[in-house]
Amino acid sequence: MRLLVVLTLVGAAVAQAQIPPPKLTAEQQKPVKTTIEGQEMFAIGFDRLAAFDYVVTDAGTGASEEEIAAAKKNDQIPGWVRVYDGKRVALTGFLMPLKLEGGLTSKFIMMRDITTCCYGNVPNMNEYVIVTMTGAGVKPIQDVPVVLTGVFRIAEKYENGYLSSIFQMDGEKFLGPRK
Repeated sequence: MRLLVVLTLVGAAVAQAQIPPPKLTAEQQKPVKTTIEGQEMFAIGFDRLAAFDYVVTDAGTGASEEEIAAAKKNDQIPGWVRVYDGKRVALTGFLMPLKLEGGLTSKFIMMRDITTCCYGNVPNMNEYVIVTMTGAGVKPIQDVPVVLTGVFRIAEKYENGYLSSIFQMDGEKFLGPRK
């Protein structure tokens, strides 16, 4: 239930005027690799994921079924972000737990900053990632940037006619606060 409420709030973000994202240079768009515990992966953060415009067209924007179908065919995600789809990444962001059991969270949102969602502005679609841990949950460390490794996915997910997310991640290992 809490997930649906959060995702509904996120879908409503479209109605708010947003500051345009910064434009990245060709050099800034190039993927950056890192090695963590002997495994090579891409290092990503919201400086890249949120650096493009994404216009939501769904039931919350008053769009017709035809407009929604047409919008689903229009790929708004640039190739320099799409390169991460299906790849192992180290994602840096702020954690907001969605599901807690025994003091651990197995489903949470990684966000661009702590002033989004429940604490301030509703985030744009490209300013958060829905994470589901593949193993045990993690300690819900909040209010500081944390790093998580896993497989990054790009897919427009709809719930009851509302776009709920464009980025998801199968979380594998929680590395804790960014150093």
